[in-house]
Amino acid sequence: MTLVKNPVVIQPSRRTAAPRKVFALWQQTRFRLVMMGALIALCALLAGGVAVNAYRSAYMLFQRIAEFYAIKVDAAEAALQDIARTSQATADYTALTSDTPLFEAAVNDIFRNFNAYRGEMFILQSNLESTAERTAFTVADTYTYSRFWRHVGNLIDGRTDLTLARREYLAADNNLRNRIIPALESLESENFSLMAKAGNEAGSTLAGQTLLVVLTTGGLLALLAGVSFWLRGKVRRYVTPGVDGALFVAALALALMFLGLAQLPGQISRMTQTAYYNISSSSRVLVAGNLANRAESSAIIDVKRAGTWYEQFDTSVGDMEGHLCGAAGCLQQPFVTSSGQPNNALIDSARKNATSQQTLPLIASVETLKELQLLEAARTSFLAYLKVHDQLVTALNAQQIAQATELNTGFEDGESEALYRTFSQQIEAVQAINRITFDTIWAAQRTTLPTQQALYGVLAFGLIIVLTGFGVSHRFREL
Repeated sequence: MTLVKNPVVIQPSRRTAAPRKVFALWQQTRFRLVMMGALIALCALLAGGVAVNAYRSAYMLFQRIAEFYAIKVDAAEAALQDIARTSQATADYTALTSDTPLFEAAVNDIFRNFNAYRGEMFILQSNLESTAERTAFTVADTYTYSRFWRHVGNLIDGRTDLTLARREYLAADNNLRNRIIPALESLESENFSLMAKAGNEAGSTLAGQTLLVVLTTGGLLALLAGVSFWLRGKVRRYVTPGVDGALFVAALALALMFLGLAQLPGQISRMTQTAYYNISSSSRVLVAGNLANRAESSAIIDVKRAGTWYEQFDTSVGDMEGHLCGAAGCLQQPFVTSSGQPNNALIDSARKNATSQQTLPLIASVETLKELQLLEAARTSFLAYLKVHDQLVTALNAQQIAQATELNTGFEDGESEALYRTFSQQIEAVQAINRITFDTIWAAQRTTLPTQQALYGVLAFGLIIVLTGFGVSHRFREL
């Protein structure tokens, strides 16, 4: 037998030694348990981050709609109403004589309404974003102070000269109709479209965020379930408290997050496509109505061109009818039947005539019978106002200026201004109902979303990590 001196022992290379050591460790149950615990913690951090981002994104969507777009649309529409009311008060001041009780009230109305207009313009100025917005605002702001208000000031200073006062009023009105109103309408339209677009896109954005939450939390849940069953087989117990507790928390968090996130698109849709559309439609009805009322007063001041002002009056009334019930002449049909139920034929016709959800007439988008009844009362008031307008036109055509002025400026029951004020109050009541709905939804989400973000996105997944660590350390000693 031949003996081999100094046999050579072949050592494994470094490349093969490391995987073998890892494999050997993986064969150890304790090592596998620790690695699974670490994987669960990483998945919990990932799922928690996704959940936090989903709630943060939802909050920002609601906030941008409620505190950015809506504020600018509100300000533009309020500015349109305030500047039209300023012009209306200026017309009354021009037409009335100093011995009339309403003469001094008209002066106060000029400054009060213009001051309100200035406040809305400051809001718009502080929230401008795009070049188109800045351009429109600059036009409205420039012509307001360099032209409109300068002519109003000249009118007030030279009121004793009636010819001068009328000339200054017409110059102010010309700048209002041709420069200021179109610019403000452009601002309103652009921001309303952006808000509507954000509302329409919010559904898909929130659906994507919800899907990510379901996938990541669902994956974590599946991992916890797998580890739980594996660990039970190793320790031969029916319950593994730490891991099973984490499994329960993950399942509960997934169910609650899904239920909460799934209802958010509906809430945004209700805010934008129902409540705010009605708020904006109400404002547009009032803007068109105010312009009609101002045109009526202008006819008294500019009798020689009364026919032109009548045409503007009819145009503004037609615009108002379009926003209110869908088409010129629709005020002749009742909004509710004799039994107090909605006039479905008129409502269906208004919906069919609308080119989009954004142009849906107010009568076709209100939700409650109370709103519809308010609109019916407004319709009745405006029809009575139109009857007085016909009397005013008859008097004016007969050169009965004093009688026409009295009909135009009368605030007694059944007179023009009183009837128009009633109409405005009833439209504003509909607007207030929808404003409450809009504000209530935003107020709820403003507190609910941050709370859920902290509860589900931070605390729940933090608890999952803690329970998993407790379960791993407890079973580690048993293995």
